[in-house]
Amino acid sequence: MKTENFETVCEDGVKLKGILLIPEHPKAVIQFNCGTATRKEFYLSFLTYLAEHDFLCCLWDYRGSGDSSSRNLRSCEFTFSDYGVKDMPAIKNFLNNRFPDLPFMIVGHSAGGQQIGFMKNLENVKGMVNFAVSAGYYRNMPPYYRMKAYFYFYIFAPVSVFMTGYVKAKTFGLMENLPRNVVFEWRTWLEKRDYFFDAQFYGRSVPVGHFKNYTFPIHLFWTTDDTISSRKNTETYWQHIDSKKEITFTKLIPSELGLKKIDHFGFFKKNMKDRLWTNVVEKLNGFL
Repeated sequence: MKTENFETVCEDGVKLKGILLIPEHPKAVIQFNCGTATRKEFYLSFLTYLAEHDFLCCLWDYRGSGDSSSRNLRSCEFTFSDYGVKDMPAIKNFLNNRFPDLPFMIVGHSAGGQQIGFMKNLENVKGMVNFAVSAGYYRNMPPYYRMKAYFYFYIFAPVSVFMTGYVKAKTFGLMENLPRNVVFEWRTWLEKRDYFFDAQFYGRSVPVGHFKNYTFPIHLFWTTDDTISSRKNTETYWQHIDSKKEITFTKLIPSELGLKKIDHFGFFKKNMKDRLWTNVVEKLNGFL
């Protein structure tokens, strides 16, 4: 397996950077979409495992984040929905052009799965695997985490924007830095039970997209101890999703896997290799 850094350009001229994990004999391409404000390197062990099973994996950063970050976040006008409307399609076009003869799949975590329906170029997708993809309504989160989210979105973020022009969170260990409009649009979605499917946004500030007419099989892994993608938030999101192929779910219970917790990010930790990753490879192979 070899690794290769790459850069591609969105339709609006924004440059995105990422890493390709290329096995010697790839059998399919996987576009991996990260969670919001999460370093792409966090997922590297998981994607290396998939590459070791002959899946060519693309790991990349959204605009305004990580290696794709703007030099001046203060003047950056990027929005949260740009991730699905502009960035994800650009990565897919890059991969389709680079590897036109390989089957194409998508794997997404959190927002990386939420916004896939905004993509306008889903015609050749063989299947999709998602982790912790749900609505993010505050009131469906545990009380202690709701308070943490409230602090970030309503106190820390506005103060940070006032002081710096963007949400300077990395210094304080509160995720990666983000453009102000990414955080503020994200915040408005979190205020609604149906997230961006709420009538205030859906078909107005965000496109209707393909959420009701996917043409490929989808599988979701979710865990009962997730503080963000709780059972209620998970159920709410998937009520808005339909596909011509099957949509299936795997509920993970940490204690049944010999774990104290999985939460929102635990799917990708090395201790999940034998507990979960083997099942992911089975799902992906099943799409071929």
